Amino acid sequence: MTGDLGATTWDTVVIGAGHNGLTAAAYLARAGRTVLVLEARDRIGGACTLEHPFEDPGFVVSPCAYLVGLLHHRVIDELELRRHGYRVHLVDPHLWCPFDDGTALSLWDDSARNHQVIAAMSPGDADGYTRYEQLFGRIRRALRSDPHDTWIGDAPDRPALEELLAHDPELIEIMFEESIASVIERHVNDERLRTALHGQGLIGTWAGPRDPGTAAIHAMHSMGTIEGRPGAWGYVQGGMGTVSLALAKAAEEAGAVITRNARVTEIVPGEAVILEDGSRITARTIVSNADPRTTLGLLADAAPTAFARRVRDWRMEGPVLKINCALSRLPTFTAAAADDAPHRAMVTIARSLDETQAAYERSRAGEPAPRWAELYFHSAYDPSVAPEGKHVMSVFAEYAPYTLATGSWDQRREAVADEAFAEIARFAPDIAACVVARQVLAPPDIERAVGLAGGHIFQGECLPDQMWDRRFSPRTPMAGLYMCGASTHPGGSVMAINGRNCAMALLADTGGPEERS
Repeated sequence: MTGDLGATTWDTVVIGAGHNGLTAAAYLARAGRTVLVLEARDRIGGACTLEHPFEDPGFVVSPCAYLVGLLHHRVIDELELRRHGYRVHLVDPHLWCPFDDGTALSLWDDSARNHQVIAAMSPGDADGYTRYEQLFGRIRRALRSDPHDTWIGDAPDRPALEELLAHDPELIEIMFEESIASVIERHVNDERLRTALHGQGLIGTWAGPRDPGTAAIHAMHSMGTIEGRPGAWGYVQGGMGTVSLALAKAAEEAGAVITRNARVTEIVPGEAVILEDGSRITARTIVSNADPRTTLGLLADAAPTAFARRVRDWRMEGPVLKINCALSRLPTFTAAAADDAPHRAMVTIARSLDETQAAYERSRAGEPAPRWAELYFHSAYDPSVAPEGKHVMSVFAEYAPYTLATGSWDQRREAVADEAFAEIARFAPDIAACVVARQVLAPPDIERAVGLAGGHIFQGECLPDQMWDRRFSPRTPMAGLYMCGASTHPGGSVMAINGRNCAMALLADTGGPEERS
């Protein structure tokens, strides 16, 4: 098969069939280019894929990606993803958090309702919480509204962003300097509210809530609009991998060829890629959907010194422990009131701000401390991902350092997962009895399973010093080589705009199909 592919000189070879690689392939093929996507694994989607890891194949999990909220509307519309099977169930309430005193908090995609909820819990904090919500809404409107959608095209620098933020010192501080703890403590006083909210500045980030820049993590995750609802998140019908399947259909419909089990071992920029079996695939341009470290490893001696140094300095050690579970039934949360719907929310399991900060500092010393977690019950919205009457649960826990101070992940994986479950059991004592089977993924497991060096789900930290114009550009210093993964602007999560940005840059650099040499 690869011999047949090698007989053609392709306009573009895309390395990796992750969702951004598939997006780039679709746009390039629609522009009339001949495009070959080479995927090392036997399945497409990278971190946004579908798996059946349990004995009962009726349980479907998305091992890394779990929710959609930042997928760009242009990609959805331009590539007609709905026609190719993309459908979303919006999650509402978007947060449910139980507390040690037996109470719980539900937050909704409705600001007026949230004001009432907070007023009932802590009357003096209702207005402050509303201002907190509005801050991140103002950032989203300033940076993500047409015609100034900063996620499209080249990344703006700080002066350009400050201008779009109308030189508002509070918004600028949030985007570049402030900790999530500082923002929360400035707006609400009730310790329960502070407990519930601070994790939103930590998603996928190896930093503590009191560390500078973590407010920007919450800002990034609040910038999406799904199904016309700003800031919302949702479950994709059939699992998150359905996004990648829809992108693959769009790419193939446009003429792209997707080949699985084709591992690239070397990139010759502007000329070819070499496969594991020795095959040489000739291409005028090459797009890497791989992370920067993996891409650098494929370049042999072709990378300029400055580029190699930048890649080596790029922070991309993942802090996330992911546990995918097959459930016989939904667990019972003891703090849930009769009218609560915790399983239909993103359930936050947390301790105080300072306890989370201490857990982070412990992880920096090489000791796992999965004290904060979010739980996702996809089957509460979409029963197709579990056998009839059963459910799936994903646990996204922090902190789990890539490198342990003592022992190995093979020795400690299950015990660390038990620590995470002990945190859940504080509020759902029957959780262990509900679990039929579980899949535990520490950062090295994510690295092996998905090919993300360092096990970082976003191909590198999304703190301010690695965002905007400090993220990688789709254009590399090597002629004919481009990058489209999550390490490029605008960052990690299932966005797909990274792939579109890369395709547009490549097309702008190489001209229309009629101009090819």
